[in-house]
Amino acid sequence: MPLTSQPISAIPSEKSLIDKYRNYYRDRDLFVEASPSRTLLWEHFRMELPTGKGCGWVEMNQISRGLTVGLCDYHLDDYLEEEMVHIESALGFEIILSGSFELSVPGTDISAFMRSQELWMRHGGCGHFRYRQQPGSAMRGVGFELPTAMVEAWLDGAPGYLAESLEKLMNGRGRGSHNRIPGICLLGSVGQRKSELIDAAIRLLATPRDTFCGKLQFESRALDLLTCLLSLEYCPDKIEPRGRARHRAAIDEAVDILRSEWVDPPTIAALARRVGINECYLKAGFRKIIGLSIGEFVRKLRMERALELIESGNHSVLETAFCVGYSNPSHFSAAFKRFYGRLPSFYLTKN
Repeated sequence: MPLTSQPISAIPSEKSLIDKYRNYYRDRDLFVEASPSRTLLWEHFRMELPTGKGCGWVEMNQISRGLTVGLCDYHLDDYLEEEMVHIESALGFEIILSGSFELSVPGTDISAFMRSQELWMRHGGCGHFRYRQQPGSAMRGVGFELPTAMVEAWLDGAPGYLAESLEKLMNGRGRGSHNRIPGICLLGSVGQRKSELIDAAIRLLATPRDTFCGKLQFESRALDLLTCLLSLEYCPDKIEPRGRARHRAAIDEAVDILRSEWVDPPTIAALARRVGINECYLKAGFRKIIGLSIGEFVRKLRMERALELIESGNHSVLETAFCVGYSNPSHFSAAFKRFYGRLPSFYLTKN
């Protein structure tokens, strides 16, 4: 979506971002414009592949406060290789739903493959590069371009590790997990939220945009997806060797705290502060070492204690629920059944 074969300097500075993209795609002579550049609610354009070159479309929509949302769903009949330039923007996210392509810097060995189910973050203009895409496979994705004011407002309250990583990237000091193209970073580990992001992007791509209500729904879903992107916790896939011992000790300490305070456990943020490591490291390390998320571990402790109390014959279901931290007995019974496959009353009748 953010690709062009024309130098940025050729576009007058007063043109909006949506106009730049529209002109870039038009000048590539690959897509043909299929709809006007402005609609009732936002600036917009849609380009389609003509017969003989493939089928499908690319689309750009500039919605709330200058936020630009790009969509694509197409496949090419022929192999594509072009010299291109990224349009410069404050910050961008790309979610690749299917397909893949390669970016490389001409005259160097620097390259990166963008693949299906990956999430990329991009800042500024990524310079001159070569774009390659194989024919036949479907290319589907969603992209966001954030204006400078929105990025600055977000940085004030961004999660610590992501804010630090983003600032390094924006200052030219960061790099992706296996990528050295300036201004582009693969968000390597986004944990359980990856499937949430992918599902939200698929829903956004499928949202009709040809009616007033459809446009409102599209904008709502786009903002929801952006909220997920800006609140995700990005942590590296690997921990440096020198930090492993401290990291393991912190996880062990977290386990001890939860075993002692499972009735009223600390929040993850509070637990991370008490053991002295980043929230992201705590959650990822806890799952890797213990085999459960922090929430699952606490539920396990509660359910094990609940079964002990019920099997003792000295406590009712109501009393047991309160003892293990549930104020609502029906919520306790439902959680108990999910964990053991039977209601608490089954174990009461056995005594």
